[in-house]
Formats: sequence, C-alpha cells, structure tokens
Amino acid sequence: MSPWYYNPQTGGTKIPQQMHDEIRLRILKHGKKLYPKDPSKLNIRIKGQFCYVDAHEPESDQPTHLCRLRYFSGKSEWSLAFYAYSSEKYEPCILTSGEWCGTVEEAFETGSIYLQA
Repeated sequence: MSPWYYNPQTGGTKIPQQMHDEIRLRILKHGKKLYPKDPSKLNIRIKGQFCYVDAHEPESDQPTHLCRLRYFSGKSEWSLAFYAYSSEKYEPCILTSGEWCGTVEEAFETGSIYLQA
C-alpha cells in the first residue's frame, strides 16, 4: 500500500451553493483593488469544487482564461491552477506567498498574471 500524502491539486470540497455569491463578490472586489483602471470584465464560474476565472477584454471577443481555483473546506483553503495557453490546460501553481493554498483573493491574485501584462 502506498503512503498517503496531501496533494492540493486533487480532490477538494464541492463549493456550497450559499457561498457562490460571496466568492464572486470577494474576487470582484479584489480585482477592482488590483486593477482599478483596467477595463477587463471578470467572468466567474463555479462548478463542483472549482471556481474558474476568465477576463473579457474590450477589444476581444474571446475570453482570456486566467485560472481555476480549487476549494477545500474553510474560507482560506484554495489551491490554484494557472491556465497555460501552450498546452491549453490548467497547470498546478503555487501562490506568490510560496504556499500551495491560501485565500480565494491570494489565489486569484496569482492567477491573474495575464491582466498585468
């Protein structure tokens, strides 16, 4: 039998329906703080244990995929997968703090690197 170990890129907890609006508001509020002059519109989709964040730039018809956040029970337990256009897949990523998990704001801030370009 192989030993058990924690992997922040597998599993997760289904995001409770009552938290959906709160999560969207937290991401939008943090996005306005980070990019007050940026005209991008964020699209936040929640499915199961995942929260997908895309940006819609005014000059483009296609969304810019930013990241997929994975929820673990507790308001500060989120991991991040960055959208890699080279492979068109979500790839595991650590937060700028150097940790695998953090708040939804920390995960979004790391995953929004395309908005900083």
